[in-house]
Amino acid sequence: MTNTQRISNKSFLKQLWLLTAPILITQLAQIGMATIDTVMSGHVGTADLAAIAVGSSLWTPILLFVSGVMVAFAPQVAQLVGAEKKDQVGEILGSAVVLGLGLGFIMAIALYVFGPLLSYLLPDPQSQQLMKEYIQAVSFGLPAAGAFMALRFHAEALNEPAVVTRIMIAGLLLNIPANAIFVYGWFGLEPMGGAGCGYGTAIVFHFLFFAMLFNCYKHRLPEHQKQLRTFFKVQWAPMASLIALGLPIGAAIFFEVSFFSVIALFLTPLGTEVVAGHQVAINLTSLLFMIPLSVGMAITVMVSQQVGRNNSTMAAQVSWLGVRVNLILASINAAMIFILSPYIAQVYSSDINVITIATSLLTLAALYQISDAIQIAAAGALRGYQDTLVVMAITFFAYWLCGLGLGYYLAFSLAVPGIEMLSEPLGAKGFWIGIIAGLTVAAIMLSYRLRKISKAAIFD
Repeated sequence: MTNTQRISNKSFLKQLWLLTAPILITQLAQIGMATIDTVMSGHVGTADLAAIAVGSSLWTPILLFVSGVMVAFAPQVAQLVGAEKKDQVGEILGSAVVLGLGLGFIMAIALYVFGPLLSYLLPDPQSQQLMKEYIQAVSFGLPAAGAFMALRFHAEALNEPAVVTRIMIAGLLLNIPANAIFVYGWFGLEPMGGAGCGYGTAIVFHFLFFAMLFNCYKHRLPEHQKQLRTFFKVQWAPMASLIALGLPIGAAIFFEVSFFSVIALFLTPLGTEVVAGHQVAINLTSLLFMIPLSVGMAITVMVSQQVGRNNSTMAAQVSWLGVRVNLILASINAAMIFILSPYIAQVYSSDINVITIATSLLTLAALYQISDAIQIAAAGALRGYQDTLVVMAITFFAYWLCGLGLGYYLAFSLAVPGIEMLSEPLGAKGFWIGIIAGLTVAAIMLSYRLRKISKAAIFD
C-alpha cells in the first residue's frame, strides 16, 4: 500500500467517523424509545411486557419498511452532491416528504385495522387487550414518522447529521414523560399500563416531524420553496425514481426485521415468560446493532458521493474499509454481550424466569455479531451503488428460507434419539440458532455481490 493510499484511508476513516457518530446517536435515540417502552412496560408487569413485545413485532417492521423506502433518498441526494448539483436537491425534497406521509398513512391504516387480529397469539385476555390498544395508538404516529424519515435522510446526505441527532435526543427525552402520562395516569388520566406507551410513541413521532420540518425550513430549504404550495408540489419523475430504488431497500429491511419479529409471534405458544425473555434479548441486541447499522448508513452516503463523482476506485475502497470497521466494532459488541448479559437482563425485568431465558439467548446472540456486521456493511455499500433488487432477493433467501426455516425446525420439530441435548425441540434457542445461520448466509452472499459490483464498476 502506498503512502497516498494510507493518507486516503485515514481521510476516509475520518469522514466515516464524522458521518457515523451523529447517525449512531440518532439510531440509538430511535431504538432508545423502544427500549424505554420495553423497560417501562416490563416493570408494570410481565403481561404488559409480553403485549409490548408482540405489538412491537408488528409495528416495528412496518415503520422500518417505510424507513427503508425513504433511505433511498439519501443516495439520490448524495449523488447530486457528488456531481456538484446540490442546487437540484431542494426540488425533489417535497416529493420525498409527500411519499413519506403517504406510505406512513397507508401503513397506519393497515396496522390499525389488521394488527389487532393477531392478538389471539397472546395466551391471556389481559395481554391481548393491552396489545390491541398499544398498536392502535402507535398507528396514529406513522404518517408523521414517514415524513420525518424523508427530512432526516435529506439532512444526512447533505453531511448535516448532527441536527438530526439533536432532534432525536430531544424526542428520546420527551418519550419518558409522554409514556408516563398514559402508563401511570398522570394529570388525572386513567392508568393504561404498557398500552400507554403507544400514545407516548405517537406523540414523539409528531414532535420529530415538526421539529425537523422547522429546522429544514430555516436552514436547508431554498428560498423559492418556502411556501407550502411550492414545497409540497409533487414531481412525478423523482418520486417514481425514489419508489423504484426504495421499494427493494424497504423490502430487504422488512425481510430482515420481520424475520426477528415473526420469531416472537411463533414463540407465543411457549408462554409470556418466553416471549418476554426473547423481547429482552432482541431489544438489547437491536440496541447494539445500531453501531454497525450506522456505519452501513454512512457507507451508503460515502459510496454514493464517489459514484456521483465517477470515482469507482474510491467507491470500492470506501466499501471495504467500512466492512473492516464493522468487523472491529462487532468483535467489541460480541464481547460486551457475552460478559454483561446476565446483569443487563435484570434492567429489563425482575422476573427470574424472564432473566434466565434472556441471558441464555443473549449468549447465542454474541455468536452472530460478526456475520451481522459484515452483511449490513456490504448491504450499505451496495445501496450506494443503487444495487437494490439483488440485495432484496438475497435478504429474503437468507432470512426467511434459510434462517426461519431452520429455526422453526430446531424450535418445534427437532428430535434426535440417543442424543440427550437434541432429544427434544430447542424452543426459543432453536430460533436463535436459525438467526445465526440466516445472518451468516446473508454475509457470505452480500460480500460476494459487493466484490462483483465494485470490481465491475472499476473496469467499466
